[in-house]
Amino acid sequence: MRIKPYLQLVRLPNLFTAGTQSLAGWLLAGGTLHEWRSWLALVLASMLLYAAGIALNDVFDLELDRRERPSRPLPSGDVPVGFAWIVGIVGLVAGPALAFASGSISSGLVALALAFAILGYNLGLRRTVLGPEVMGICRGLNLLMGLAHAPTLGGPAGWLAAGSLTVFVCGITWISRWETETGRLEGLTAGLILENLGLAGLIASALSLWPFPGTVSTARSLPLEGLLVLVLVGLFVNRANSLAVREPVPSRVQAAVKAGVLSISWLDVGLVASVIGVAPALAIVALWAPAPILARWLYST
Repeated sequence: MRIKPYLQLVRLPNLFTAGTQSLAGWLLAGGTLHEWRSWLALVLASMLLYAAGIALNDVFDLELDRRERPSRPLPSGDVPVGFAWIVGIVGLVAGPALAFASGSISSGLVALALAFAILGYNLGLRRTVLGPEVMGICRGLNLLMGLAHAPTLGGPAGWLAAGSLTVFVCGITWISRWETETGRLEGLTAGLILENLGLAGLIASALSLWPFPGTVSTARSLPLEGLLVLVLVGLFVNRANSLAVREPVPSRVQAAVKAGVLSISWLDVGLVASVIGVAPALAIVALWAPAPILARWLYST
């Protein structure tokens, strides 16, 4: 049995970007890396839920992929459709179960909300104007799953961070809607605007006067390292998007989507470095590290 198609099915590189969100939320909620049973359960929950969502997406897109992407695992027959169904169902059940096992009922409830959002997206919302918004909400809930270990889901600073991440991912999703077409600028322009609004919100969150639960004091010096990361992410994403706008062909658009997806974890790095410090942020870098390596071998869009 060839393993590569099965790894393509779940977009293995992207699983690590999903895990960094809940880990970032855990750290921002005041959790520590020493409490590995809790944060590992959250990370695995995020990965399982992401794998479930992407597998179900391919199941429901099977007829479209037979026309536009016949080489993908399901339309090519390299992976049985039944296997994709199993991944989807098991992930939607096991993900919330692991979140509950992390020690927070609130995290489990957020994970359940995330599972229902994933299911709603795949059952039909993805084909509506609400599709990109729901996809963004899924990523925002993923961050909140970690933040839910703190009272009130991290408070106003946590809500701003989750909302900004939602807007950023909504932008990526709008761009991805045109990744197989040529000459379509509407989605690219809207996506670029939304990504930059999300970035601005995350920078505001990093500088927020409202303390995150994980901060010892509200009296912080300007978090230069974290802000530098967020600014560099903005430059990287905008460069990829500007190339796609200048030459709106599938390869450029897919590169813009890939840049956005692989940048998500660096938004987590920048936020955690700004709020908690550089050392905890390095744990997120370590979790993200396999993603770009695997992305050279496996597609992530």
